[in-house]
Amino acid sequence: MDSKKPIKAVLNSSFSSSEFTASLSQLALALAAQPSEGFFNELLSQLAKRCNAYEAYIARFDSRAPQLPCIAYWRGGQFIQNKLSPATPKLLAAIRQHSRLTISDFSACYPDYASVQPELTVNINGFWAQQIVEQDRVVGYMAFSFIDEDFDAERLSHMCQPFIARLNAEFLQYQQNEALSLSAVAFESNEGLIITDANYRIVKVNKAFAQITGYPSSEVLGCELSAIFASPNPVFIEEVNGTVRRKGEVQRTRKNGQQYTQLETITAVHNKGSAVTHYVVCIQDISASIESEQKNQHLAFYDELTGLPNRRKLHEELSICFSRAKKQHVIGALLFIDLDHFKNINDSLGHAAGDWVLQQVANRLQDLIREGDVLARLGGDEFVLLLADLGESPPHAEQQANIVGKRLIQTISAPYPFDGQSLHIGASVGITLFPGKGQTAEDLLKQADTAMYQAKSAGRRTVMFFDDGMQRQADKRLQMNNALRNALANQELLLYFQPQHMVSTGELVGAEALVRWQPEGKSIVSPTEFIPMAEESDLIIDIGMWVLEQSCKHMAKWQTMGLLLPELSVNVSAKQFHHPDFVDKIEELMSRYQLDSAMLNLEITESVVLGHAEDTIRKMEQLKDIGLRFSIDDFGAGYSSLSYLKRLPVDELKIDRSFIRDIPRDSRDMAIVDAVLAMANHLGFTVTAEGVETRQQLEFLKQQGCTFYQGYLSSKAIPADAMERYIQRFQRKYSQ
Repeated sequence: MDSKKPIKAVLNSSFSSSEFTASLSQLALALAAQPSEGFFNELLSQLAKRCNAYEAYIARFDSRAPQLPCIAYWRGGQFIQNKLSPATPKLLAAIRQHSRLTISDFSACYPDYASVQPELTVNINGFWAQQIVEQDRVVGYMAFSFIDEDFDAERLSHMCQPFIARLNAEFLQYQQNEALSLSAVAFESNEGLIITDANYRIVKVNKAFAQITGYPSSEVLGCELSAIFASPNPVFIEEVNGTVRRKGEVQRTRKNGQQYTQLETITAVHNKGSAVTHYVVCIQDISASIESEQKNQHLAFYDELTGLPNRRKLHEELSICFSRAKKQHVIGALLFIDLDHFKNINDSLGHAAGDWVLQQVANRLQDLIREGDVLARLGGDEFVLLLADLGESPPHAEQQANIVGKRLIQTISAPYPFDGQSLHIGASVGITLFPGKGQTAEDLLKQADTAMYQAKSAGRRTVMFFDDGMQRQADKRLQMNNALRNALANQELLLYFQPQHMVSTGELVGAEALVRWQPEGKSIVSPTEFIPMAEESDLIIDIGMWVLEQSCKHMAKWQTMGLLLPELSVNVSAKQFHHPDFVDKIEELMSRYQLDSAMLNLEITESVVLGHAEDTIRKMEQLKDIGLRFSIDDFGAGYSSLSYLKRLPVDELKIDRSFIRDIPRDSRDMAIVDAVLAMANHLGFTVTAEGVETRQQLEFLKQQGCTFYQGYLSSKAIPADAMERYIQRFQRKYSQ
């Protein structure tokens, strides 16, 4: 404390003894009639009024947290609820040192007092405090603050003296009541609570206990604990070194007979003599959380749609099975199953139908597998079958795996009755045997996947076994795929043109634009190698748009050179055609290069229509409105319904080269070509025959009334500069 502002008792004897006695009697009478609930408020208000105090409060004592709520707070003639005690650490330290504390010049001595009371609008000049003590321990204090500098501290001390004992007692009672109230709140928690005596006889339960077990308190009070928590866990109490406490999950039975899982914690209560007087049992129904955990665990390892093991679970089983096969010297097999044409179902009937088919496939396959084998779904339309033990002979194991693979295909290929129709899919199966030399468990899935891809390339609905040659081919394919992604940026794509002629006169009527790829420092890559790869990804969209733009660019250039090519045909993939910006891009190219739209013929395959019939027709009609022409490419080699053909606004059919190749040796091919030409004639389509290589083929087409042809008989595909010379030659020929 600052020596210039000492703590001092201010003595004042201005009041008479009779007045004081009368006032004290009135105060005693008022407090005597006041029960415990209002004692603190009555004491504070009576003393504050008699001593002209500005504020008065009773607060707990806690030097670590001085701003605790006051038990009672009075200011300006009224009580304020939930008021924080305004004492500061420095002031609390002074109160702790003096059972009764009087301070003058308070505002100068404790300037930080006002900082904890932002609503304070006056200067506190005087302060008086009385400790509240319990068994020689300061537990709280009563305090008064004054605005007047000459406050009567002696009068206040004398008036308080007769009531100090009750103040201490009431404060202690208040703390006990508060503790009991908090205990009652805690007892009625969401957790079930049971209190038993030392003999495990129930003396009290809470509401949560009744909600969890179904037993009302009236039925269990006085019962032994084992009567409620019977078999299979009748005894769950154990004692170690005199301390009883146990926590664990146990199966219990509710009053209605329902089984559930309960988390139990039991704690012994001891008296001062260390004897056990009670047990407190805390119970929680954790059935829902366990069920949720089990569900999450299931989802982590099993496919939600089919219930089969997922990729994560399969990897675990693969590792175990591979190790066991090596130790026991037996042969196992991994079959990678991919559904054929499953995308068509999703595209045409929606994903709900697709999900239903996947569930049916899973059910069919489960009926085929042996005990110990593992059937898993990797995702999408890919399944894997792990055959754990096919004997010790590799030839026998291969034979057995092949039989299983063919049976899988046969089972999957059977029709699926759905919504009044039959759905048809197939499957391609790749197989790898294990364990092999240098083979690891991690290799199996990759090898089986590679073999499955070869099965698809071989025509689908077939079984292929993995060999090292497949892996080399797969590695080459991956390298090519990575290189193809850089082809556009590195300007490695080239545009070639194959001329198209009139069958009857030989006149040049157009050309087909064909893309070629020549990686830097390497020879040209065949389109049959990289186009399917681009089709599998979105690269075909970028490549297709490049071909369209380069075609328009060359057409515009030839026009400025005076070279007349009546029509240029450009192939359009399904992904490119159904891209949202396709129509806008075509219109923008026509405008930019100032081309007559009738000079551009878009070639689409039947796959463009599948699953997108309405969108296809709408876009074709939009482009027809601006003058473009359409051809159906590779006609006869697809699988779509002819009903689409009469709805599509096409101008031309292109007969696939596979029907031209064996003319005139194969009469069936000749019959097919004749039928296509007759149908086209009735529907008003022109026809272009692809792959014409001999005079005999051309003569047959002329006899049957075919309109146009292209092929090696006239010219192979040639680069742009050669095409320019080709056009010039025919212009000179037919201008003479």
